[in-house]
Amino acid sequence: MADQIFARSKSLFERARELIPAGVSSNSRFREPHPTYFRAAKGAEIWDADGNRYIDLILGNGAVILGHGDPRIEEAIRKSLECGLTIGVEWERVAELAEIFLDLVKTVDMVRFTNTGTEAMLHALHIARSATGRSRIAKAEGCYHGWTDPFFVSAFHDPAKAGPVNAMRSLPGTPGLDPGAVEDTVVFPFNDIENSVATIEAHADDLAAVFVEPVMIDIGYVQGRREYLHALQAVCEKNGIIFVLDEVLTSFRLAPGGAQEFYDLRPGLSIYGKAMGNGYPLAAVAGKEELMRLTEPGKGPAFVGTYNGHALSVAVALSVLPLLADGEAQRNLEEATVRLRSCFESCAAKRGFPGRLAGGAGHFQWYFNSDDVVDYRTAAASDAAKSSAFAAGLVDRGILAGTGLLFHQALSLAHTNAILEEIEEAFADSMDALVGG
Repeated sequence: MADQIFARSKSLFERARELIPAGVSSNSRFREPHPTYFRAAKGAEIWDADGNRYIDLILGNGAVILGHGDPRIEEAIRKSLECGLTIGVEWERVAELAEIFLDLVKTVDMVRFTNTGTEAMLHALHIARSATGRSRIAKAEGCYHGWTDPFFVSAFHDPAKAGPVNAMRSLPGTPGLDPGAVEDTVVFPFNDIENSVATIEAHADDLAAVFVEPVMIDIGYVQGRREYLHALQAVCEKNGIIFVLDEVLTSFRLAPGGAQEFYDLRPGLSIYGKAMGNGYPLAAVAGKEELMRLTEPGKGPAFVGTYNGHALSVAVALSVLPLLADGEAQRNLEEATVRLRSCFESCAAKRGFPGRLAGGAGHFQWYFNSDDVVDYRTAAASDAAKSSAFAAGLVDRGILAGTGLLFHQALSLAHTNAILEEIEEAFADSMDALVGG
């Protein structure tokens, strides 16, 4: 889209960077030579400050499952605003949301609501430590569980510095982390039963919890093998370790009951977010009753937050979750993902690229490599230059996509056949540009 004009975004950046580091509130939104600033969105489309139109594949990092500005959500928001409640007290409809949630996610007993996945992860950590009397945790290499000290470890790191799979080094995912917290986090290889179980067993007496994404989506789309996830659950049960499933990105997309329904798992605790609020800030911790009851006043770790169970976000979720209950939404998202996978891989094959599109349930990412992508290291081995050039080509053609190698794209229920056709055309044209380059 060479005829696009970005004067307004450039002007906004020049203004913002004097007041806001990098001119954006999240580093993932920064782009060279300047970020794009947006003003409106509807359905699967989004418009920037200069009036340029895009098809949105970012979708709040997968949160906007129904599409932008869904009229059912807007009506729920209007009704919620009429009640006048905002923060600091419990809304009368929170119990209703809990009932709907637990009817969908039948593998948990109780739920508590908070605002972000990062907050929910910290609550789960406190619960696990309180329940076990232990302090350390273990996590799979490459899984992203938020940006706090115990969790932002061995995520988006250099694999060459991480050691062999049977003796992985714990590496900080960002400068500024507490070195002691990084060292206390044990790291094991994703999808590798033998080395993961051995690592967990070796540290079992010190571990309060094992955390894992059932599908590593923050680095693209790396699906956990069923037998691997069950092996993690089993070794945790054997050693009295709390098995925590991070469902922030998989919940309500893989199945109405999330990855634990899809894989037939029953973790001690699980974390939810994203799709539940269709882009509004809402997350949850759910799990076994004996663990969740520990957060009641006077029994164990505190569970507090001014914005927890905010009426506006609860109202949105009350509208969203019933729409995801019968499995039709998940089937539609899967069909759309399979369609794009077929298109991408056909385009790559015709042009002689070793390219593949991994995905499921409306999440996907392209990898330009010959090997199967089964863990962080094989994902990071993809051709970064080709991946970024392909993504930049999509953006040039009006498809708003994440341009990093270890990123993920998303579809919503608002991505119609006509929208998917536009994406397929952009796939082919961007591949042609790679050949020409």
